[in-house]
Amino acid sequence: MDVSTRQNTTIPFAACAAEVRRLAAALAALEQSSAVLQIPQLSGREWYESLRRKLIPQLADEPYIVAAVVGGTNIGKSVVFNHLAGGRISASSPLASGTRHPVCLVPAGFETRHDLSSVFQGFSLSAWTEPDAALEDCPEHRLFWKSSPELPPNLLVLDSPDIDSDAEINWLRADHLRHCADVLVAVLTQQKYNDAAVKRFFRKAAGEDKAVIVVFNQCQLPEDEQFWPLWLDTFSRETGVVPDLLYIAPNDRRAAESNRLPFYERPWPPGANGQASADSAPHDLARDLSGMRFHEIKFRTLRGALAQLLSPQEGAPAYLDEVRLRSASFQDAARLLSKQELIRIDNWPAAPVNLVVTHIREWWRTHRSGWTRTIHDVYGTLGSGLLWPFRWAKQKISGEAPDPRVAYRESERKIMLLAIDTLYSELTRLSQLGNDLLRPRLEALLAGASRAELLAKLAAALEALDVDQELSRVVGAQMQLFREENPSTFGMFRKLDAMAAAFRPMTSVVSFAYGGVAGDAVVTSMAHSMAIRIMGDIGLGTGAVVVGETALLSTAGGLRLLEARFRQLQASFTTQRAMWFAEFLHQNILGDLHAELSTAAGVTDTAPFAEVASSLAQLNELLT
Repeated sequence: MDVSTRQNTTIPFAACAAEVRRLAAALAALEQSSAVLQIPQLSGREWYESLRRKLIPQLADEPYIVAAVVGGTNIGKSVVFNHLAGGRISASSPLASGTRHPVCLVPAGFETRHDLSSVFQGFSLSAWTEPDAALEDCPEHRLFWKSSPELPPNLLVLDSPDIDSDAEINWLRADHLRHCADVLVAVLTQQKYNDAAVKRFFRKAAGEDKAVIVVFNQCQLPEDEQFWPLWLDTFSRETGVVPDLLYIAPNDRRAAESNRLPFYERPWPPGANGQASADSAPHDLARDLSGMRFHEIKFRTLRGALAQLLSPQEGAPAYLDEVRLRSASFQDAARLLSKQELIRIDNWPAAPVNLVVTHIREWWRTHRSGWTRTIHDVYGTLGSGLLWPFRWAKQKISGEAPDPRVAYRESERKIMLLAIDTLYSELTRLSQLGNDLLRPRLEALLAGASRAELLAKLAAALEALDVDQELSRVVGAQMQLFREENPSTFGMFRKLDAMAAAFRPMTSVVSFAYGGVAGDAVVTSMAHSMAIRIMGDIGLGTGAVVVGETALLSTAGGLRLLEARFRQLQASFTTQRAMWFAEFLHQNILGDLHAELSTAAGVTDTAPFAEVASSLAQLNELLT
């Protein structure tokens, strides 16, 4: 919708003010949440500066007009300003680039009714006590103001820095003032009407539908009467500016310095014969400006600012499109990364079965109580002591048994090294696929810490791995879960364990009778070996199961349940180790790559994005 073409001259101020504030808050939130998209910031965009510096401060207050005197270098801007002010307020100089800082006249008491800092955002405000203060060279954005009882209560007049200065800081200050101004008093001369920097400034003003009063200064009269219409026609065609009022002023330095420069009004466009009709009576610029229709100018200016804000090509909707397109690019990159099977490990080593059995037995032992625990502990200690000669003999015959912990760590190391090699190969391949967002990020990852450093970290981590501690934690969690989920089956096993405790003295007596102490030792050794074998059989889906030191045959109803629990225990341990490895890779190779891509891909689904879209739709509805 082209807001500037709206015929009626009223705007629902209260509703627009509330919606503009809502939009500003939503845009700030969206800019923060979309920072990962690396989109150019809002600050500096024309529509955003207009929103921040004009719409927000002025929609909330009673209408007033800010008129800024603007133009190029050494064309008499301060002279025009002094005539508007009714005295030599601003310093005028024959040297170029006179005004360094904007100066402002405000109506009497205006500063008590309004917040000047919100009207002139981005400036450090100071009371204007010395006419030459605005000529001082200073990097700070300063604005000098002074109360003027001669001004109407709703008119502010500004003198601005040169808009064609070589100093870029002046361009920035002039742009800030353009955003704040409702009326621009454009001071042009024969030398400056066609200047590229001047035309660029006024093209922006025309795009914002600013009211423009043109003063063609330093004219040679009457000779230039036939030329200035040609100059202004060129200026108007190349900027889009159509003057609301037009004046010409002679090149008379003495009259300018004494504040008696005459301003002659001329019609625009000129008459049918191509000549402007002459008006011999000079005009009072201040009186003419104060006679302008304030409300119509205000409505027109705000409509222009709102039109710029709502422009699908250059306003906030275009910014939303920019966010949407950029987020879609990240979605493509995230989809490409997620579709790749970077690592697949099908043969992660299982925990050593004998260690698992040991920890299950230890957990069961620590959860016995009373006489059952006493009997099992006594006979377990006795059995271990009696078994020592047999272990010693076996060691002499077969040699030292390999440590299952060392063997497990070595198995993991081989699997992990293969996985790391595969991961680097896949990342290298992905970096060559041509995705503009993914490629530089993957190249940065691959150029990070060397593979040798990574392998050294992995070796140190595996060396520090306490397999027993990890198994104990997993067994404890799984057995407790089994206890809570299957209380009746667990209770049955406790009874069987108690029966085994009652049976152990009888076994010992019989053993002593048939062969002394060695008999019980042999039985215990056989039982221990069988326990390890049976737990191994369960890993293959066969055999019986050991609970503590009590064997249940495969015909027992609880076998399938315990077999499933054992498999779950093994899977839980394997999952924990795989998760540890995944976290290791995340910290040392992948970093936050996937999280960054996913966050960026989801920006359009966030509340700030929806809030901005909703607010823009509401503003369009208000202005339709």
